[in-house]
Amino acid sequence: MTGLNRNTLSLGLFGANCSGGLATSTFPDRWEASWENNLALARMADDAGMDFMLPLGRWIGYGGETNHNGSNFETLTWAAGILAATRRIMAFGTLHVTLINPVFAAKQMVTCHHIGGGRFGLNVVCGWYQKEFDMLGVDLGAHDRRYDLGQEWLDIVNRVWTEDRPFDFDGAFFTLRSTVLEPKPFDRRRPMLVSAAMSPTGRAFALRNADMLFTVVWDLDRLPAQAAEIRDEARALGREVGVFTNAYVVCRPTRKEAEDYHHHYAVEHRDTEAVETMVVERGWDRPGIPEDRRQLFRLRAAGGNSGFPIVGDPDGVAETMRLLSAGGVGALALGLPNYLKHFPYFRDEVLPRLERMGLRAAAGSG
Repeated sequence: MTGLNRNTLSLGLFGANCSGGLATSTFPDRWEASWENNLALARMADDAGMDFMLPLGRWIGYGGETNHNGSNFETLTWAAGILAATRRIMAFGTLHVTLINPVFAAKQMVTCHHIGGGRFGLNVVCGWYQKEFDMLGVDLGAHDRRYDLGQEWLDIVNRVWTEDRPFDFDGAFFTLRSTVLEPKPFDRRRPMLVSAAMSPTGRAFALRNADMLFTVVWDLDRLPAQAAEIRDEARALGREVGVFTNAYVVCRPTRKEAEDYHHHYAVEHRDTEAVETMVVERGWDRPGIPEDRRQLFRLRAAGGNSGFPIVGDPDGVAETMRLLSAGGVGALALGLPNYLKHFPYFRDEVLPRLERMGLRAAAGSG
């Protein structure tokens, strides 16, 4: 397995394959997810020593004025292109297991793994947004059954990646005969696996299978207990599982400038209809949720796809990342309002501070 083990706090860029990125906004700097922009960003991030790029798995957008994320690149072919154009950075594929045959996917992922010399990782998703799957003629069915299918899917992929003799498989969802594939993953090392956990069933699935569990952080004070619980539950299963979360960064020379820009795009230019779709489909608007929490959901959806907000000057941004690391987070998948415009300042001002804190090695080292 290839992991994110070079730095105490691994950092990557999240969602650049989709129009708008993570910012659900109509603002003038809205991210254009062209291939040229993705390629330029990947090379810039690679040169800066960033650890990974993680795509969103999207098929349709969220509507609204911008149809947020409505234009998007398929993630395995995207990852292959990113890996071929870079030297050290990892690229993940985000796969909806209900949509793709596991043997076919295993072959595609091995191809990516070889293109990148072991730098490919898998973000496995069992599905949640039925409107996307309606377009593809797929019924997600009962929630827990998605994870039964996901487990069969992963079991098959792991066997294809490791077994040299043809095997048969008789499951509830897949029936295979004389299945064997070559080549195996690069250096016969399994690609790194990440899985999100937003429900008890999803959490159990991720703890059984993932190298890092992708979870939402709402409160820095509660984070240490949240991360410790994940690790304790994994150890009870005889596994070591890291904690992975998403965040969005607004960094300016002063905190006021950062807060003003955050308000500019996440409040004044919020794509309200797209945000409401996101809030409703993710179950954040259900009865019993206090109004102040609903408004927080809306702000975080507009600011960065529900990620943890990191808004401030370079010292403040670096300190918040230190607190996330100290709380047990091993990897941050980051959104920026506009990746190409805003990453250079983050690279020049925040990354050196994280290096001085001992959280990251300098670019090009190791």
